[in-house]
Amino acid sequence: MSESSTNQTGERGAQHPHAPHWFEFNQINDLPNDWSFEVLEWNNDPEADGVDDRGEAEVVRDDHRFVVTTWLQPRDRTHDRYWSVAYETVNQDGEPEPLSFHISKSQSIARNNLGHARDVIDSNETEPHVLVREHNDGPRETFEYPTEHMAEKAADLQIELKIDNDDRDYLVTVHSKAEWEHQLELERSLQTDTDRLRGEFDGEE
Repeated sequence: MSESSTNQTGERGAQHPHAPHWFEFNQINDLPNDWSFEVLEWNNDPEADGVDDRGEAEVVRDDHRFVVTTWLQPRDRTHDRYWSVAYETVNQDGEPEPLSFHISKSQSIARNNLGHARDVIDSNETEPHVLVREHNDGPRETFEYPTEHMAEKAADLQIELKIDNDDRDYLVTVHSKAEWEHQLELERSLQTDTDRLRGEFDGEE
């Protein structure tokens, strides 16, 4: 287990305030590896107003970063705890931006999704893919993932979120990075030709 992992759960065990929710997630570091696990924040003050018992942790190795978030969703007379697993993608501006590829009420399923994604990265079986979110009345956003599977899962989740929210209006597609770069090159070439023809037409006038 990594030093960071031991500090989070091993040394203080159940006495650690984060242990009830994060201990099982931290088991992904039972065997020695280069991934670190750290709880970034936890808000569970029962006396505070508007607290949704939300926590966030990160799992990091080199340039790869996963963000795990958990929160309570109120229901009639009870609540559900949700888990989100996001990968820190590279967006259209070349900036890091976490985008979830899994959300569920099962901690074990969320942990398995994280573990599988991490194992694929460890095995170097990566092939960058781009999730494209094209808004009908706004900009086109892109998010680069290290694997097709992760990008496809994120796309499925984006579609589910769109179905559940009437105010979300966008088209989601997934492309290999090579395909997407080729598409961008074609668009730039077409725009150049269009601008040239427009200039020639304006000159004739």
